[in-house]
Amino acid sequence: MFSEVIEVIHSCNALLITAHVRPDGDALGSELAIYQALRGMGKKVVVYNQDKTPDMYRFLPGSENIIHSMETVNGFDAAFVLDCSDISRIGNEADRIGSLNKIISIDHHVSSGGTFSELLLVDPTASSTGEIVYRLLSRMGIAVTADIATNIYTAILTDTGSFRYSNTGIETFRVAADLVEKGADCRYIAQNIYEARPAVQVRLMGKVLDTLEFYQGGRVGSICVTQEMLRKEGALPEHTEGFVDIVRSIQGVEIAVCYYEVYKDRYKISLRSKGNVDVEKIAGILGGGGHVNASACRVEGSIKTIRRKLLDAIKTVSRENGLRI
Repeated sequence: MFSEVIEVIHSCNALLITAHVRPDGDALGSELAIYQALRGMGKKVVVYNQDKTPDMYRFLPGSENIIHSMETVNGFDAAFVLDCSDISRIGNEADRIGSLNKIISIDHHVSSGGTFSELLLVDPTASSTGEIVYRLLSRMGIAVTADIATNIYTAILTDTGSFRYSNTGIETFRVAADLVEKGADCRYIAQNIYEARPAVQVRLMGKVLDTLEFYQGGRVGSICVTQEMLRKEGALPEHTEGFVDIVRSIQGVEIAVCYYEVYKDRYKISLRSKGNVDVEKIAGILGGGGHVNASACRVEGSIKTIRRKLLDAIKTVSRENGLRI
């Protein structure tokens, strides 16, 4: 599909780039890498995200150009939808963007169905959307600048958990090495992402860890973030990033869960796992998806009801796969 996508890029002048709500490092790095590459080709390019860029990613080159309203923006020939298994993940402008004649979907989620686009660059074996973007730019013969390298390296670094997750392969390291050679400063990037936590985030983390609970003999660990906690600490949703990975790091925990209260009786559930435990299947039972070791879903109901549904889903997937959880 690379050739078809490249043909569309060359035939279009005005392009929109977008990704999912609450953008993470992979979404932002991928968006900005494409933005810079297309701008270098003389294209008119706009990056739109419904939610603002988290402070920890504002060091990314080009992040200041991301817009958060499309009220006065139109006339696009095509749109890139990145890191989204479903176009609804864009947010409020999903219908408007979905109505464009040409949509290019670039994604690496196992659950990506591609039902909203015929132009697909989807590879579940890729470490990140950023790695697929790197392949696209390489196929196009676009010179990777230091800014582009910084953005793609950030995408890969964050979605592999600093190269710790099972989606990290030989090709991932080859790409990362090339990006460093082309100007990505791995120390500078890591410091901005992992060593610049605001005090409010640390205080919130303490509150959230007070909710830590274990199930199934300690093999499932969970935490809960409520809107009340956010209000009391003056925290933002972005300050919860990485909390579920703290649970995942606990000895003996094979499945980590973070319940995030979006609003009353509506929760986003983030799932992480170790080894061969497939949380994508667990999330799928509840209407979500993602990757084998990192997935998410949104569920309505009381926390008590949702917790029971999730534990039932975990037991179902465990039995089907002969696991001891």
